[in-house]
Amino acid sequence: MRAFRASLAALAAAALAGPAGAGEAPRSRESEALHALFPEAERFEARDLLLDDATAARLAELARARVDDRMVTFYTARRGSAIAGYAAIHSHVVRTKRETFAIAFEPDGRIRRIVILAFLEPPEYQPAERWLAQLHGKGAEDRLAVGDDLLPIAGATLSARGIAERSRWLLRALQGARRKGEVP
Repeated sequence: MRAFRASLAALAAAALAGPAGAGEAPRSRESEALHALFPEAERFEARDLLLDDATAARLAELARARVDDRMVTFYTARRGSAIAGYAAIHSHVVRTKRETFAIAFEPDGRIRRIVILAFLEPPEYQPAERWLAQLHGKGAEDRLAVGDDLLPIAGATLSARGIAERSRWLLRALQGARRKGEVP
């Protein structure tokens, strides 16, 4: 578990340094952390997607979420020619400080796992892994709303809502990118 967290911390540091170019192989630290999320994968492909205003507005409407970022990098994990899954790294402000998390998706686009890579708010505001686990298996058609199909968290409401909201738009962004062929 300690090696897994160290790998994910390396992924966060690489993500904060900037995304890889379209089709470019991830840097070695990214590769190490991505292998922690997808141990079965043999290679990873990075693809930057630039969202125009119309696409961002459509995503916001579909996901019922603010889409503040105009660029997202999706990593495609492959085993041979088969797709093992996808991942994205996202950073946002929770209350006054940043949180960075990695979201891994199954090949069909459902959430595989969410891991918090960096959390700069007080630790008591960070959602527990047990809370994050309830997002596993959720897809773009799921509501992903705290107090609806996600349990609320006493003392970490803003964190929970932030992860739920960002997960909704990343699910929709991946779905749209796959439909358009921008991500395999």
